[in-house]
Amino acid sequence: MNDICSKQVEPRMLKFLHARTLIYRRAKTYQAIGLIVSLGLPLAALLASAFCEGAKPYVALFALTFSYLEVVCFDSWLRIQLKTAAKLQEEFDCTVLQMNWNSFLVGAHLDPEQIFEDDFPQLGSRDEQRLRNWYPSAVAGLPVHLARLVCQRTNIWYDNTLRKRYRRLLLAGATVLIVVVGSISLWIDRTLTSFVLSTLAPMTPVIIWGLRERNRHAAACELLDRLNEEVKKLFSSSRAGASEQQLSTQSRALQDAIYSHRVSSPLVFDWIYNRLRSRLEQQMNAGAEQFLEELRPAVAKPLDG
Repeated sequence: MNDICSKQVEPRMLKFLHARTLIYRRAKTYQAIGLIVSLGLPLAALLASAFCEGAKPYVALFALTFSYLEVVCFDSWLRIQLKTAAKLQEEFDCTVLQMNWNSFLVGAHLDPEQIFEDDFPQLGSRDEQRLRNWYPSAVAGLPVHLARLVCQRTNIWYDNTLRKRYRRLLLAGATVLIVVVGSISLWIDRTLTSFVLSTLAPMTPVIIWGLRERNRHAAACELLDRLNEEVKKLFSSSRAGASEQQLSTQSRALQDAIYSHRVSSPLVFDWIYNRLRSRLEQQMNAGAEQFLEELRPAVAKPLDG
């Protein structure tokens, strides 16, 4: 009853997803480098505390300087990457789900040259395969205004579930790091000066990053929870007889919120995403099937009349 499944595997649509994936991967790589440096600072401080007392102030100074540079340089660059990737995903969604482009919110379409630049590197065959069938095939049995809602809901649910699990991991990791490094530092030298120079200052970059990311993911999940409830209300409206025009208008407003979330949402490292992907996709497809069953009466009503 709709052509979402065929549209999403067209070469042009796959190009958007390809470029988007490469942008996110590049951003995550730079973030990972910063995190590795941050994690190495406490180790360097402990080694300095144990073998070279004179190096401790320099390690502390480097840690604080690195924290400032990360905020000033990396965060601004990351915002640009997230906006570009969100635009590419919006191009994909608007075409596949048959929605109008909201230039007031999103701005102008990306230039073809920019898309080609971001799309040029190759992905592995496994990654390329994952770009196909982005939305569940179950939506093929619904008219487009209802299938669109199911697809939007899968976006929201998938992202929300992944971030909630990642948020718990961040909190656990920060807690373990503080306890372990702090205990070792106090075992080596119990003075306050040593604790500040050998533990607190060197751990500042990674602790700030972990807490900041945890808070940003918490804010993202709060928004996604709210959007999920709004989608459920739209499903109820469809069963109550809301018109195609009404649902399409609300769906466009929902897409605006999804785009705004994508522009500002923090990253999730691929090794977490890959580990959870298979299970999450199974749950997502099961959920889509369930909503398909619930929406079938709304499809049948015009036929009965």
